[in-house]
Amino acid sequence: MAKKKYILTTEINHDYKLIVIKSVLEDYRLAYFINKTFNLFLKKENFELTFHNKKGEFSVFGFDDLSTNSYWSLIANKQVIDKEVKSDNYNLFDEISNTFILIPEEKTVDYFFKIENNNKQITTLIKRINSIHKVITSYEINPNNLKSKDLLIF
Repeated sequence: MAKKKYILTTEINHDYKLIVIKSVLEDYRLAYFINKTFNLFLKKENFELTFHNKKGEFSVFGFDDLSTNSYWSLIANKQVIDKEVKSDNYNLFDEISNTFILIPEEKTVDYFFKIENNNKQITTLIKRINSIHKVITSYEINPNNLKSKDLLIF
């Protein structure tokens, strides 16, 4: 009798709103301005997103709003690490930094603003984010369309 092979698959529910933000602000400055704009208390988490098969450490700022049972998080999509340059071999066109990307299919995005269990109008949130000084643009994307969407679950 032939052995039967069963395969168990799991589907992770990506039931949250995801706004991408392009900005020249440092992560802590953007978190500060988002806190002021939305009256939140985003603070740097005690961990950074790291993966055994991916280079880089990506900062996370989070706020658990107990009054609305929602969780807000600001996640860096890029980490830039300066290389040590030897002055005798320096060339004007040499790369002097490495950039690591969390979600490779969204290389131009600087931050992800993830909102769980909140039913606020997303267009209103985006307009308010876009009003922050030095935010270039922000817009909503469907997390289910991302190949690397599971990297945003923590």
